[in-house]
Amino acid sequence: MNPEVAARQWNLDGDIERIATGRINATFLVGGTHVLQRINGDIFPDPRALLRNAEKIAAVAGKLIVRHLPSKHGEPCWSDQDGEVWRVYPHVPSRNFDTLPDALLNPVGTIFGDLLSRLRALDGELETSIPGFHDIQTYLNYLDATRSSGDADAELEYVDLRRQRLVVSEEKSQIIHGDCKVNNVLFDPTTDKAIKVVDLDTLMRGSASWDFGDLIRSISVGPEELTPDGHINIAGVEAVSRGFLSAYGPVSDVEEYAAAPAHMSFMLGTRFLTDHFDGDRYFGATRRGENLERARAQFALTRQFDRSVERLCEILAHAMGQRLDGAAKPLRKVRFRFW
Repeated sequence: MNPEVAARQWNLDGDIERIATGRINATFLVGGTHVLQRINGDIFPDPRALLRNAEKIAAVAGKLIVRHLPSKHGEPCWSDQDGEVWRVYPHVPSRNFDTLPDALLNPVGTIFGDLLSRLRALDGELETSIPGFHDIQTYLNYLDATRSSGDADAELEYVDLRRQRLVVSEEKSQIIHGDCKVNNVLFDPTTDKAIKVVDLDTLMRGSASWDFGDLIRSISVGPEELTPDGHINIAGVEAVSRGFLSAYGPVSDVEEYAAAPAHMSFMLGTRFLTDHFDGDRYFGATRRGENLERARAQFALTRQFDRSVERLCEILAHAMGQRLDGAAKPLRKVRFRFW
């Protein structure tokens, strides 16, 4: 991996600094003006498909996303002698957070709601970036193939208990972001405005509730998702929900959206647990046991969200101006449940 050689394919010069964010791709800041990134081919079987997908949504996403720049040869990316694929983006002066200040919770909901509303206008299909991504049964099958007795027996027991209540969703109603987390949003340097959504590598067809659920999950965990003290911030959930629904519009399946944070937490916990058994190959770890800690944190959060579905229904209904008492118009029955 040689970022200096890659940078020259875009006629970039200046100091190259490794940006220590993200667990998948290698990212560098070049000359303070451009972001250079090596796409992880072990995770993404067809790196060029990511760029083609991003271009397919560019017209509707508009200024909400950062578009990659062509190389000096007019190509969207460049492959080095080892077959590794590189891409470049303009650097956007901004702020970025793993844990959001309260003032930014409504804006993060708004920008994701806006993006998903725009993506709803796309009728076509996208190329698969990661086979089986967001397919909980795929992840459970991976876990079953790698699991072993020992340090994670309690976590395996929990997975086996909760999977008995799982109903796999087949909902694929629109194009979604696929990795709807707070650290994938850039904020204006001096105001509370959310200005860009980044990391479009997992664009896919799915349910907007998955993105909403992942966003609610992400505001409830600390940096690097390692803390066992993640908790549901009701005021934060209310702020995100108001922002999201103000931009996306009302949703009919309130119960589906209320169940989504638990579903996404459980799925991510299952993925962390699988990677723990599989030698920390996907997410990576600075020490042995780190992905097991991440799994424990996600499962603790799953339990909290499972206990809070009714409260989340009330928050969503209130954000849409509905009521859930007997005088209200009954909510339409959810077509399926995640659990």
